[in-house]
Amino acid sequence: MVNDLNITDYDKIIISLFKKKYRTTEEKGEIYFTKDEIVATAKKLKIELRNPPDIVYTFRTRRALPSAIRKTGNWILIPKGKGKFAFAKTARAPFVDIQDGLSHIEILNALPEIVEKYASNDEQGLLSVIRYNRLIDIFTGITCFHLQSHIRTTIAGEGQIEIDELYVGIDKNGKEFILPIEAKSPDQRDKLGWFSIIQFLLLYNQETPQFHRAILQLELEF
Repeated sequence: MVNDLNITDYDKIIISLFKKKYRTTEEKGEIYFTKDEIVATAKKLKIELRNPPDIVYTFRTRRALPSAIRKTGNWILIPKGKGKFAFAKTARAPFVDIQDGLSHIEILNALPEIVEKYASNDEQGLLSVIRYNRLIDIFTGITCFHLQSHIRTTIAGEGQIEIDELYVGIDKNGKEFILPIEAKSPDQRDKLGWFSIIQFLLLYNQETPQFHRAILQLELEF
């Protein structure tokens, strides 16, 4: 039993599931589990669970895994097909920390006043600011064009992936680039993760290996 006054039901479920699988799995690099096992674990702990996949989403994008799991190493939760997941051991912590002390670069604001007036302070508002100000072009040095938003597709053997925005670009030497973008709001629960970078690489190795890749993660600050 974990002695943690702040432990949540999600913590209890994921700790119990991890400990059971960790004891019985010989190869510790990836520890597989299913949605049915999440449900069974919750039932065993007498916890009402309305949305089992939300546990995976929460610990993949919003919260670190409980300390009872982290003490065995760095882990991320990854999809392995429909209703299938894995704890995957990594060499680094799962979330991307933006380093302190970075210089601010000011540019002229090209956002139309009416758009600025009604834009929301979330990922979609951030992406609008980026698009109107051509920030992708400015900071990559590549001439970029918005191609598509809200892309949902599947990586073979891994499961579903979502991409906030997709740009294509070309540099002065004629090299073509594909630029998948993940955006996060200022909400402290939303975190940039290495998992998304890995997924983007797997997807574009599968779908568009002819492109040069520049993967961008963006976080809004006020």
